[in-house]
Amino acid sequence: MIKALVSGLLGVASLPPDTVATKIDIDTMTVNGRFLYTAAGERVVLRGVNEMFSASSDPTGKYTLPEIAKTGANAVRIMTQPSYPATSLDAIIRNTIANGMIPIVECHAATGKWDKLDDCIKYWTRADVAAVVRRHQRWVLVNIANEAGTEVSQSDYLAGYRDAIARIRSVGIEVPLVIDGSDWGKEYRMLLNSWAPLNAADPRHAIIVSAHSYWVGTEDERKVPYREIITRVTRDNIPFLLGEGPTAAGWDCKTSPYRWAMGELERAQIGWLTWSWGMVPNGDCREENRYDVTDGGKFGSWKSKSGEAMMVSDPASIRHTSRRPCSISNSGASCVRPSARRRTSRL
Repeated sequence: MIKALVSGLLGVASLPPDTVATKIDIDTMTVNGRFLYTAAGERVVLRGVNEMFSASSDPTGKYTLPEIAKTGANAVRIMTQPSYPATSLDAIIRNTIANGMIPIVECHAATGKWDKLDDCIKYWTRADVAAVVRRHQRWVLVNIANEAGTEVSQSDYLAGYRDAIARIRSVGIEVPLVIDGSDWGKEYRMLLNSWAPLNAADPRHAIIVSAHSYWVGTEDERKVPYREIITRVTRDNIPFLLGEGPTAAGWDCKTSPYRWAMGELERAQIGWLTWSWGMVPNGDCREENRYDVTDGGKFGSWKSKSGEAMMVSDPASIRHTSRRPCSISNSGASCVRPSARRRTSRL
């Protein structure tokens, strides 16, 4: 979807289901089945927001991240561009972690443009940027490219992301990699079918797939993607994140069943990160005010009823469902402790 201003998961299926395996020389997040775990063994279901930091007057989140943290969010998806300096990336990752949230850094340069995927790969493999990711590898997730491509064949999709995985791993980045669906993030069937071959192509076996909820149609038609995703993810143990969503509207700016979706995702224990916090106003659906959660990025200055509901008031809101891992800074009294037996092993 075109936005305002600009446009280790380690495979442990062979281990007992209550065991989280971590490689002794890699200090990153991991996955057991479809669930995300910290390096300390805490299971985390991601709950948070997106923000367009690379287009912001607060590019390192010094003022914005403490406001987001007031919701109780345990994650933030951070928009970057190839022009976003490594020094800013380092600062915003530090600030996110200090505020008790997991940084998910994404490259926005390929939004809707398959031929720009290489620009994002070059960004992550740049020496100064790769060094930042390695420095913070205990907490970072790298979302390779935001919504790359519109109509992309599965063969091209697999070839493009296999190349991305190989090049990113070649510079010593060991963290889990998040891969978006094409068609502005809305495509999810090919995405889910692609997880197994992409995960097999990754030497770390650390791939999460992510879709964005800008689907349109009748209310029932807008529910179909959620239902199909939940069925596939829970049946096939696919690590999945709703990287932008639930959203209060589809790309047509008409209302979507976001409250219903929040409840379904909570029951399925699937992570979500709504678009977007609002320090940088959205260009899409501006008249209908569908996407900005806040006015000016301030907690409590809700710009829409949907924003308030997703953040604090709905029973399935971030405030009521997000739990931070106890091993992160400012984790809070209700933080998640290791609930599974951890075993150190070489995989």
